[in-house]
Amino acid sequence: MEDDLSTLGVIPSDRKKLESMGITTLEQIALSSISALGLGNSKSSVLIQRARNILANKNIVDVQVVDEDLIEVTVRRTDRAVINSVLNALEVQSSGYGNTALETKGNILKLSRRSNAFNKVIRNAETLQEIVEAKKLEEHEKSGISLPEEELRKFAKKRGFQGFIDNVFQEIHGNDTMKKVIATSMFSTYEEPVHSLIIGEPGSSKTMAKEIISDEFSGITNIGANTTRSGLVCNLGTGDLGALPHSNKKIVLVDEFDKIPGEDIEYCYELLSNGKCSVHSAKLHQNIESRFIMIAFANPRSKVFGKNSLNDIGLSPLLLSRCALVVRVKNISKQERVDLFKKKFYGTGELKEKHDYYDQWVKLARTYQPKITASDKIVEKYLNDMNEIVEQHHNTNLRRDLRMGDYIRRIPMAIARASFSNVDNKIISEALDIFKESIETWS
Repeated sequence: MEDDLSTLGVIPSDRKKLESMGITTLEQIALSSISALGLGNSKSSVLIQRARNILANKNIVDVQVVDEDLIEVTVRRTDRAVINSVLNALEVQSSGYGNTALETKGNILKLSRRSNAFNKVIRNAETLQEIVEAKKLEEHEKSGISLPEEELRKFAKKRGFQGFIDNVFQEIHGNDTMKKVIATSMFSTYEEPVHSLIIGEPGSSKTMAKEIISDEFSGITNIGANTTRSGLVCNLGTGDLGALPHSNKKIVLVDEFDKIPGEDIEYCYELLSNGKCSVHSAKLHQNIESRFIMIAFANPRSKVFGKNSLNDIGLSPLLLSRCALVVRVKNISKQERVDLFKKKFYGTGELKEKHDYYDQWVKLARTYQPKITASDKIVEKYLNDMNEIVEQHHNTNLRRDLRMGDYIRRIPMAIARASFSNVDNKIISEALDIFKESIETWS
């Protein structure tokens, strides 16, 4: 992977000069002056401009010309290097920064008029807006999103997180917590995945859920029991890489997760935690990077649950701690099975009729970054409640530990993403309910 100086095309002799001054990053160069770089006016000017262009391109998410007096630019980061790069892209400096007022609110830069010189900034913003929209369209096409973004957003907002659950899993009666858990995983991102684990006896609705996701959504890797037993990361028999290293940017459905060979579990720990691991076996030495969302299915240790269901979890607590949500599912009744057969026979339901909408809804949602707008009081209560869950279950087979620090953010973000909304008080409450309900399934 190229470093920042290589990306900028810095020649070796100039590179040594910059490194001797401790200048090695895009951010440092973007904030530098021509004289500070000491490479001559022309060369320094080109490097600074190039660094700012790269930072602006990487970090501008959206540009909106609200009216003739206000521009709003949504960015991924709001550090000084990024802000300067955005202002540079809009040529605010060349228009006279004193003619433009800047306010930072969350991840939005608000630029407002101070004089007629702002007209040039408006024109530049309109051009930048077209560029950003074209880039979004190209990225959407690569991700398999062909439907208009506004149409998909409207479709999603009308139904919301609960509407997604109701329509996607309408064939499954009961086991509402399982459905919420799976939906949460699906709306998480590859950078901040919500891995989930569904444990149930053979004949429970976990198989139905797996089939629905596999049949109705794209970008799925299906891992059967034979593959699980051979090794998810490294096939211990052949020495070849397993399925997980080849599942970058996919949802991975793993059957019989409890059958992973002991030697392969060690590799899974790191890959599930941060999307990277190093495999060193007799036949294979390789560094792996694969970012995916895993929804795993497993049977209880003795095929059926006993009086204390926690004792029937057949996976190591360390492996469970890599799963944000672990839920037990119950068997379906005879009447529920008959109702399922009836629905499958007639093939009804909105999911069947609007398959593309649901599939692309999930893909588009993963590109959305919700803002946290919940009150400090609600967030504080949420964090305290989650801390209690960790204290109660740190030493149980469920192993809720310090990794919950990541999950407590990722889960409300996933729920909000489903309806393209912010993480408000209601979303925080829903996230807490999912955590609690998943644990209550083991009572």
